Amino acid sequence: MTVHSEEKPGQRGIEHASGEAPGPRPVGTKVRVLVVLLAVVTGVAAALAAYIAGTRVGASGAERIVWAGATFVATTTLAILLAEKTGLIE
Repeated sequence: MTVHSEEKPGQRGIEHASGEAPGPRPVGTKVRVLVVLLAVVTGVAAALAAYIAGTRVGASGAERIVWAGATFVATTTLAILLAEKTGLIE
């Protein structure tokens, strides 16, 4: 049994009134600000977790601060890069 389709590949989904497939929606300033704030809050939470973990393993005060700072930078950078890749910020 053979099934024939009249639609072209990639044409599935919701269509506009003009018959064209929808493109990506523009991202507003509010969404960009919220994404950056989410990245910063995620970095702060990860830094706090690293600081607490440093306390549990018996590291000195300076080591705990360095671990927390490095974790904050890494986590915030990762969140921003993921947001760029998904198109939330440019």
